[in-house]
Parts: sequence; structure tokens; C-alpha cells
Amino acid sequence: MDNPYLLTGQDQATQEMIHGSLYRCRKSGLDSRRDRLPEVTNEMREYGKSLVSGQIRLMRRSNPYYYEELRAVLDKCRSCLFYISLDGTIFGRYGNQALKDELKAKNISLGAKLDEKTIGTNAAVMVPRCQRGVWVIGEDHYIDAMKSYACYAFRIPGRYGRSGIIMLLTRVEDLTERLVELFRFIESTETIITAGLATEDTMLKDTLVRHKYGADSTEDMVLISDKDGCVTYANESFYSLYETSAFEIINKRVSEAVPELSFVRDSILSATAVRTRRVKLTLPGGKSLVCFADCAPISNNGERLGAVITLSQVKGGDPKAKSFAPKYGFDDILGVSRNFVELKAFAERIAASPAPVLIQGESGTGKELFAHAIHSASPRWDKPFVSINCAAIPRDLVGSELFGYVGGAFTGSKSTGAKGKFELANGGTLFLDEIGEMPLEMQSVLLRVLEENAVTRIGGDKPIPVDVRLITATNRDLQSYIADGKFRGDLYYRINVVNLNLIPLRERREDVPVLAEEFIKRYAKENGVRINGVDPEALYAMMSYDWPGNIRELRNTIERCVITAEGGSIGLKQLPPAISSLAGQPAAPAGREEENGGGVSFSSRYLKHRRDVALNMLRDYGGNKSLVAKKMGVSRSTLYRILNDTEE
Repeated sequence: MDNPYLLTGQDQATQEMIHGSLYRCRKSGLDSRRDRLPEVTNEMREYGKSLVSGQIRLMRRSNPYYYEELRAVLDKCRSCLFYISLDGTIFGRYGNQALKDELKAKNISLGAKLDEKTIGTNAAVMVPRCQRGVWVIGEDHYIDAMKSYACYAFRIPGRYGRSGIIMLLTRVEDLTERLVELFRFIESTETIITAGLATEDTMLKDTLVRHKYGADSTEDMVLISDKDGCVTYANESFYSLYETSAFEIINKRVSEAVPELSFVRDSILSATAVRTRRVKLTLPGGKSLVCFADCAPISNNGERLGAVITLSQVKGGDPKAKSFAPKYGFDDILGVSRNFVELKAFAERIAASPAPVLIQGESGTGKELFAHAIHSASPRWDKPFVSINCAAIPRDLVGSELFGYVGGAFTGSKSTGAKGKFELANGGTLFLDEIGEMPLEMQSVLLRVLEENAVTRIGGDKPIPVDVRLITATNRDLQSYIADGKFRGDLYYRINVVNLNLIPLRERREDVPVLAEEFIKRYAKENGVRINGVDPEALYAMMSYDWPGNIRELRNTIERCVITAEGGSIGLKQLPPAISSLAGQPAAPAGREEENGGGVSFSSRYLKHRRDVALNMLRDYGGNKSLVAKKMGVSRSTLYRILNDTEE
């Protein structure tokens, strides 16, 4: 057979990966002339036996006829099947006895190691580097002991984290098109059987899960993942909406099945629940759907098991329902500067309390974002989040907006009356933005409602009990307002139980590149353009600017720059003159010191500072990378990039 790969249909990219492995083996000096593997010691053999878990035994007991037929088919085709751990250790084998004896004489048996360091290029070594099954045939094996065989290996993403590799082996002269088809068929059956999808206990559990999350029980989409973030269950609502099936979804990573749920793995690793996170799903046919995602990690005695992910659509007849759900969580609040990370951690801690929160800060610092996030992380996360801007309501309508009114209370009112924001927020959170602009006469009414936990509608005389957590925000100096008689001191002390002072952007300059990167991604996607980043001179100017409008000004600036960018990056000429004029001398190219004075380039200083922040937090949080990434408001992959960001 001139080219046995013609039978397999293996792509060129995979064959190039094999050639790369052969090159590495030759370069390392590994002896290719060996006619057998290293001898299998008793210790190696016992280790191989130990890899046969209780789940594997249960799977074998539950499918005895499958294994009888498997042995018979492999025997007839003069082939063998090996179960191999991810570290390359053989822990099981079936098949033709004569071939097994031949392989055993070459030490290819229980406990043998098939890793690249030991025997070089082979099919089992290649599997973790590919997304699909891999053929390695004849001379493409590295050592002589393997060159008589044609091998096909594929990965099985098993239950309970018991992933592994299966390798099918036959002699090169026995490889036929029919045998290739048989190996492919065995791959599909092993994906079901070895992954534990057909055991009796699994079928029982799946029946119970289907009953709990079935179409008759919930309209929500539900996914269950294992501790590695792979899908082990999806309900019919999910399959229907995504127009897919279990065959395509089970054992896929959640982030592959639903890219918008990339945060699930971090949630599992950090054992931190994600509540009411707003996600915009991309569905088949280009359709989109806004949902609220919950991710509840599951553990037993400290051992991570996986998570239940729920995607809820806002349904029902209330058209205002969507506006009564939070739009943001703490994961949406980005920043790596230490003072900001500490502020964010404090906000997360106080979220669980029912105490009123006063958020103070300059315009554009993200007061509303923090209000949404505090509600999302609170025990009230599944109850209404109602917001009102006190500065945007005419003075004579503030009372009816907040407290509601009875029918006929004033000219133009509805005959049926209307609920106010306090009643709409009952059980949840009421966010009063720009509280400093509330009319003085309404402040006394608000104080009485807070003291009595009851509201009386305008024109009515019956108090209505309400349970509301109050969050207020202002960019005013309320202390001076009190001195000037514009704000009641007793109301100030009632709403200022927990105070959150947001940091202006000029005091957290290290966050400018992080926020800019996020805004670039957002607006590049919206405008259908590709932007690689910000030029060093432009970034220097942005870091030097004081940003009086804070994050809002930065966001609007980036949107403008994305629209007007040339050459795939944002440069000085896209920036407003007030910012570009601060560029001064261009920053030195990354990796080089400035010629004058031997100073370090701006990009070097930024990378070093960001890395120092990450390292300090890793120390503070005991090396928990998932938790540090969460606190910094970045993904785990970004954190790894930060830790590896150094300049020679």
C-alpha cells in the first residue's frame, strides 16, 4: 500500500503535527531503533490497575453484551483496543489474542507508558493536540517496535472527570477500508458506552433530571456540566431553541456549545455562583436572544463536581419585566488597579446585607453599574431591581412615581390608580439615582417610608407594607447640601448606612488600557471593523489624560476612535486634541530602553505594574488564579497573559 492514509481521509494539518512530533523526538536524541518498549515493572503494572475506577467497573457490568461482541469483532479483524490514561499509561485492552501476545513480547501491555518522552510519536500522544481522532501508521511511528502497526486513537470525555484515550491497533498489512470504517464505528459506540452514558445508574439519574428540568416543569434552558466544564445534560428547551441534539452537545465544553457562557469554568473552579448575568445568545439562523444566566457550582465535601446553568427568558404579560432585572454583575466591572480591586471586593462583601447603600462618585464613574452588581450578588437577585433617576422627573410627579396613586387622585391620573416604584420593587432593590436632586418636600415622605417599611399612595389613606433594599447614588456633596438646607440630615444618615465612594479614573490610570481594550472589542464588533489595539503613543496620551468625564468619557472616546481608525489600530490622530496633545515624546518600542537616560518604556512600566498587582493578589488569595481573575475583572486566559507579560 503506497499511502495508507488515503484510506483514512486524515487531513494534512494532522499529518503535519505528526511530522512535528517526529522532529522533536529526533532533536531530543531519543533512540528510534528500539524493537520493544521499556520493561513494565510491577509498580507500573499496579499503577495501571489503579486507573480502573469504580465508574469504569460499573460501566462494564452494565454493558456485558457490548464487551463480549467487542472482543469477538476485534478477534475476527486481528485487532486490539487499548484504554490509555491521559498520562499515556495503558490500563486495559481487548482483542485478538495472538496480536496481544505479540504486543506483550514488545512490552506493550498493562502499565506500559506510551508518552512521547518514552517511545516518541504514536497515536495516543497526538490525541490531546487534536480535536478529532488521529491515525499514525507504520513508518510515522518513531521507534521500530511500533512501525509494524496502524493505530487510530481518540479521546473519550468521560463522566466524573475520568477522561481518557482509546487506541485501536492492527498490523499495517491488515489495514483495509472496511477496517477503517469499523474503527470509526467503534469510536462512536465507545463515546456512548465508555463515557458512561448507558449505565443503569446514569439512566436512573438522567430520568430524574429530565423530570425536574423537562418541558412540563420549566420553560428555562438548563445545562449541567462536570467539573471540567463539559456538558453532561441539556434539557429539551435548550435543544429546541438551538435546533440541536444530545449527540452534538453532550461532552462538549459549555463554552463551545454556548460561547456566551465562557464564565462557567471560572465559576466552577472558584466555587462562586453567578447570578442573573445578562447574556445575549446567538442562535441558529442569525437570531439572538437576551437571557439571564445563573451558574450554581456543585461540590461534595469540598470536591468540585460541576454546575447547573440556567438560562431564563423574561416571559409573561408585564412589558416592564425586562427593565426590572439587573443588567450587570461584578464580572462586568473591570479594573486591575489595587485601590479599585479592593473597592470592588468591599462592594461584593456588603452585597449580602440588607442595609441601605449610598454610592458617591463623580459623574461617569459607574455608580449605576455598581448598583446593578450589588443587587445581582445579593439574596434578592431573583427579585425586581427597579431604578429611577430623581433628576429626570418633574418635581410634581416625583411623589406619584415613587409612592403610586389611587384612581382619580389628580387630573390626568388613571382611574384604576398605579403602583409606585416602591411597590414595584417589593422584595427586591430600589435604586434612586441622583438622590441629591430629590425635592425637599418629598424627602420627608421618603424618610417616613423607610422608617415604617410601608408606603401610602397619593390620594390614599391605607399603608401598604413593602420590603425594599434601598441603594442611592449621587455626584453631589450631600454634606454641603445639608449645610445649605437642600438635603435633610436625618434622611442622609438613614440612607448612608454603608458608603461606597467610587474612584475617579485619574486615580486608577492603570485601568485605562483594560477598559479601552473592552470598549474596543465592543465597538469594533458593533461597527464590523477589526481593531488590533492602541498605538503606544496614543496609549501614553490616554494614560496621561485626567478624564474629567471618567469611564463614560473614555467609552465615548473609544467609540469615536473605532469609527475613525485607520490601519487597524487607534493612533494619536483619532484622539481628541485635549488628549493627543499630552503625547509628548513617543514611548519607546516594547522590549527596548529609551536611548536617553536608560529609562524604561511606558509599555514596560504598565506591564510590570499590572503583573505586580496580579502577583500580590495571588499571594493574598493563596494562589487561587480563578479568584484573582474574578477580582481583577478579567478572564483566566487574560490573567495567564498578564503573568507572562514580561519584556526582555
